[in-house]
Amino acid sequence: MQLRLLTDEAYNRISTLREVLHKQNRGYGIITIKIHNLTFALPLRSNLNHSHGFKTVFHNGQWNGIDYSKALIIEDIDLRATPFRPRNRSEYDKIKKNKKKIQEKFEEYLTSYINFPKEDGREIYRRFGYTTLVNYHAELNITP
Repeated sequence: MQLRLLTDEAYNRISTLREVLHKQNRGYGIITIKIHNLTFALPLRSNLNHSHGFKTVFHNGQWNGIDYSKALIIEDIDLRATPFRPRNRSEYDKIKKNKKKIQEKFEEYLTSYINFPKEDGREIYRRFGYTTLVNYHAELNITP
């Protein structure tokens, strides 16, 4: 697991996908997780107001955290070489201390999405309505 920023080229490529966060000129801090030979980039958010993520610190009346619902599939060349450090040192420490838990919970989220019956449109929207995983059905072997 690494804390990095996406390159400008990677950001420009992925920013056109459905449900992707738009943070150009503000950085796009992510952690990377490898699952089944895929590298996932999970963004750090300053307003994590749902349960599909890992909450880190409460700051200015809102939770910061890692957002599983905005996961991206990337290549190693999409990452800047220099490490990313959150503004709050305690957030960085909490992420490092909970690497295994973050990995396990994201894997649960991913598996739940992959195995969820796609024909129930309303229910899938209620559970996964804003996920970026809709862009990666081929990579995740999800058949239409």
